[in-house]
Amino acid sequence: MKQIAICGDSFSVGIGCRDLVNEPYGQLLGKHLDRPVVNLAKGSSTHLSILLQAKYIADNWKDNTEFCFVGNTGYDRVDWFPLKAEYNPKKDHPYLTNLDVNYHQYPPYGDHTYVMHLPNPMGNEPGYKGNMLTENIRGVIEYWENYICKNRDPGHYYQKFVGEPDDRIKTLYDYGINLMDIRITRMQSAALMTMAHNILNKAGIKHLIFSHEIDLYECSIDRKNLLEVDWFKLANEYPDDLPSMHCNDLGQKVVYERVLNKLNENGWL
Repeated sequence: MKQIAICGDSFSVGIGCRDLVNEPYGQLLGKHLDRPVVNLAKGSSTHLSILLQAKYIADNWKDNTEFCFVGNTGYDRVDWFPLKAEYNPKKDHPYLTNLDVNYHQYPPYGDHTYVMHLPNPMGNEPGYKGNMLTENIRGVIEYWENYICKNRDPGHYYQKFVGEPDDRIKTLYDYGINLMDIRITRMQSAALMTMAHNILNKAGIKHLIFSHEIDLYECSIDRKNLLEVDWFKLANEYPDDLPSMHCNDLGQKVVYERVLNKLNENGWL
């Protein structure tokens, strides 16, 4: 039986739900379609790391993946390797893969990062390093202003930043405050999602790319592969009670119903 694969950020893994095994949209689809579900989404994903998720599925699981759903994220994200990240250019693969992304430090896989813990989906994969950080720039700003500047204990969530020299965090902070321009990052994000679309197309995997700006994406992604999903609007309409500023299970059900309708519209069911 072929599987359903999920890519994306915290919304796609189900943050906002109390039961990550049964309530996220991917789990609802798996139950409805009687398909196993593999979810590679993680908290604070960037569009680059979401592309790496889709590429990992296409490279490793194309023969047993029937559908892949690629969730979108915000444009205010940043990726970087910590100063002490190990890299040997003579031995290591020259290209980034999903094995480079540090799942083990982000919700819901990192210890004490969420009310429910899930096993790291990449943890048992050969070659997993998990060095690359992917972060909402607001997280960098909060860490700098509320923890470094005030010399406070960052707690469990920001342990991934501990060990980074202050000047590197300040550089990222300055970038987020003074240089990051959403006009630029939104175009970069659209390009990365177009790459994901092309990679999945080439692998022969039926897929949907989520976006809250369909007009931006439809110039490079086939309309049948696009689904309008605005996670932040859903978080306002169906706020969770944790609170994590995500949508609750009712918001996830809305996405599940939209995906199901699109699959039927495309004649894929």
